[in-house]
Amino acid sequence: MANDKQMVSNPRYRIVSEALREAITAGEYPPGAQLPTEAELAKRFGLSRGTVVKAIDMLVTEGIVIKRQGAGSFVALPALHRRSSRLMSFTETVSEQGRTSSQKVLSYGRAEREEARAYGSHEPSMLLARLRYVDGMATSIHRSFIPERILDQLSAEKLGQLLKGDASLYAAFEEAGIAIGRGAEHVSARLATENEAQLLNIRCPAALMVVIRQSYDHQGQLIEAAEAVYQAASYTYDLELVRGSAHEVPHRLRIVPDNAGNAKN
Repeated sequence: MANDKQMVSNPRYRIVSEALREAITAGEYPPGAQLPTEAELAKRFGLSRGTVVKAIDMLVTEGIVIKRQGAGSFVALPALHRRSSRLMSFTETVSEQGRTSSQKVLSYGRAEREEARAYGSHEPSMLLARLRYVDGMATSIHRSFIPERILDQLSAEKLGQLLKGDASLYAAFEEAGIAIGRGAEHVSARLATENEAQLLNIRCPAALMVVIRQSYDHQGQLIEAAEAVYQAASYTYDLELVRGSAHEVPHRLRIVPDNAGNAKN
């Protein structure tokens, strides 16, 4: 427990947050581990529960701790790092970092025409929604708009595996001879909806990183248009910037949905 001198020099909630931060750094609470309850910490430090809540919220803001609705507070897992120069699937990104991915199919059915168009698919498409996990923790929600002509090229067995959550979408494409040539992404941030917060086990208000991607084959034909939302603390986008390069990256104007789901430039 903190001594009187510490109490004078530091706000009480900071004493708790610093003690927890040190314990996490020392490995007492490894990534994914659950922290003691607010009541337990209040008793341990001899402070009010409100003070403990403020201390934990400080660690949540720093991305060190996450709160899972109805379950408690947990040490955050290391963030996923995406490199802008490489087109990789979620499964490949997680695997490259030595971690384990899994998924749960939330829904599958015909996409609404206007919604598909807003995300970049201008032909009859199916919508596949999946909840993605990293090391067993819900991390992101992916909504994929896939042209029907693409799905027609998949075997019934592979499509069945996709709908059970037993296969990677990109791997299924490549096994069917559908080569992915390039992709275009738009990255933004917004607050989670109540449904998204429930699926990701986080408390509202909560920030999400939103990645909208269109993937194309070598002939420039769309293969998939997707929206992926990530817990902000679990996703990092790494960019490599070059000044005065002769190989400039072309800029394309893309139609993407705004936070209300309306199309905009």
